[in-house]
Amino acid sequence: MARNNVKNAHEGHREKLKRRFYKEGLENFEDHNVLELILFFAIPRKDTNDIAHALLDRFGSFSRVLEADVKELCEVEGIGEHAAHLIKTYPAVAKRYYKDRFGKGKRLPEYQQMGQELVLHFAGLGQEEAYALFYDNSLTFCGSETIHKGDINSVGFSLRKICDAVVFNKASYVLFAHNHPHGLPIASSEDLDTTASLKNFLLQMNVILLDHFIVAEKRYSSTQRETYQYVYDSIFKNISPFPDENNEDFE
Repeated sequence: MARNNVKNAHEGHREKLKRRFYKEGLENFEDHNVLELILFFAIPRKDTNDIAHALLDRFGSFSRVLEADVKELCEVEGIGEHAAHLIKTYPAVAKRYYKDRFGKGKRLPEYQQMGQELVLHFAGLGQEEAYALFYDNSLTFCGSETIHKGDINSVGFSLRKICDAVVFNKASYVLFAHNHPHGLPIASSEDLDTTASLKNFLLQMNVILLDHFIVAEKRYSSTQRETYQYVYDSIFKNISPFPDENNEDFE
């Protein structure tokens, strides 16, 4: 009888939380309530409230829970591999939704908005990743691709892979970005060398490198913001003609 009472209490709580979500969304949910809701679908016969609190205690915040790797998640009592993998799908699905909803057909955003979008893209990654976005003659987005996933202290990239992606997307402009996990958004000497190599390589294809962004946590910087702004203004604001590669301002 006691076991049935506990079961009924859990089921009642689950249904109440689900109805609340369907009615008002997540805006008024506490972080542990959101985690409870996620865990309902992975842990069908347990009270997930205590597990949700344990996750927050272990990792310190809702975002850190979603960013933790599977092994770390499984160290929390009550979390198995099935639940850990489910948790990991949520940030990945959110990114996929964002790209699909606001991706192709969207024109190049202003510099600050681009930085914010790249912060979202790299959120939760524990290793360095090189990422490229491709734009056509009118600076309309036409595709993106992860170019390389590398060690935390260094990022490499394949010029051949970028070349293939440029051809596939019929791109006239490329924006390159990579992250510094747990570091600072400051370009290293290697990052500056990468920018120069990539810029020269693309010019041989009559393609312009818009910028090379570096992202760390919630911050970003870039190696050639002047070029980004110059191209943006020349096409969207008709401020100046497009510079040639020998123009000092373009460098």
